[in-house]
Amino acid sequence: MKHFFAVFVVFAFVFSVFAQKKTEKKNENLLATDLKAATIDGKIVNTADLRGKVIVLNLWFINCPNCLQEIKMLNEIVDEYKGKDVVFLGLATNNKTELQRFVKKNPFKYQIIPDVAAFMLTNYGDQKNGVYNLGFPTHVVIDREGYIVMKMQGIKGVDAVKKELKNQFEKKETKSK
Repeated sequence: MKHFFAVFVVFAFVFSVFAQKKTEKKNENLLATDLKAATIDGKIVNTADLRGKVIVLNLWFINCPNCLQEIKMLNEIVDEYKGKDVVFLGLATNNKTELQRFVKKNPFKYQIIPDVAAFMLTNYGDQKNGVYNLGFPTHVVIDREGYIVMKMQGIKGVDAVKKELKNQFEKKETKSK
C-alpha cells in the first residue's frame, strides 16, 4: 500500500508540473506542446520540425470501440490529402508490440506513436480540480504555425477534422494568390 501511495504522489507531482507550463495564445488558440517520439516503425517524429505543415492528431487506444470504428474514415482523409503539407499522427496509449500486431490486422495510415498516454493526458486532457480527463478518441488539428485550431472528442471529430483541413488548405491557397 505504501508503494502504491508513493507512485500516486510521484504521478500527481509530474502531472502538476506539466499543468504549470505556460502557453502562448494566438486568437484564443493555444500553442501546441512539441512532441519528439519514435513511431512503431522506429521513425523519429519531432513536431517542432513540422512547422509549415498542418498536423492532425488522433488520440486513441486499441480497445476503444469508437477509435476502431473511425479508422477507415481517417484512412480516407489521409488518402485525400496525400501529397499535401499535412502530417497525420496517431498517438496511442498502447505499447509498440501491441500496436504492431494490431495494425497488421487493421491497417491505419496515420504514423502511430506508442506509449504516450501521459503526454496526451497532460496536453490534451481537460483539468478540473487537479485531475485530468481525456475522452477517446480525441482529434486535434495544429496549424502551420504550431497552434491548436481544432480539438474534438468522439467519432464526430472525424467530420471536424475534414472541415478544419478544408479550412487550412483554403487559407493557404488564398494567401498564395
